Amino acid sequence: MQYGGSRVARSWMRLVLAALVVAGTFSPVTAESAGKPDPKAKSTPLPIGELMDRVNALADGQRQLASQLADLSEELTAAQRSVSEERDEVRENRDELQSSLDQVKGMREEVRGLYVESSGLKGDIAQVGKQVEGLDVSLGNFRLSAGIVVAAIFVLQIALVGLMFRGRG
Repeated sequence: MQYGGSRVARSWMRLVLAALVVAGTFSPVTAESAGKPDPKAKSTPLPIGELMDRVNALADGQRQLASQLADLSEELTAAQRSVSEERDEVRENRDELQSSLDQVKGMREEVRGLYVESSGLKGDIAQVGKQVEGLDVSLGNFRLSAGIVVAAIFVLQIALVGLMFRGRG
């Protein structure tokens, strides 16, 4: 992962170049002190001016390195802050998504409950329809029975009236 893009790469390149400058400045000195003394060569001390130039170059290199390290540290802190902010944003998005999923699940359960309830109502309506049909048949039978009873009463009344006139006369 790259944080800060090319700024970080440039900072690292500056750091490497400064290290190479510092290493290049002292490589002859370290080579002379680390290598075996050449018996033919005379050991001549470095002139003070050249030695001071090298020390000054070393100090400048160290200042540059310190400055570059501080810049890199600031960039790293900024990158960490940015990553932390992005992580928080991802958590918020995940929480919102989870909340939405929970809400969808609740709605799904509500729809399922409504479907079950509507299925029960359909069954109740079908049952009431059958009962209405049975009531209609019963009512038809009652009408027929009531008609027969009314007709029988009417015939009996006529017979009574007929018997009443016959007994008087």
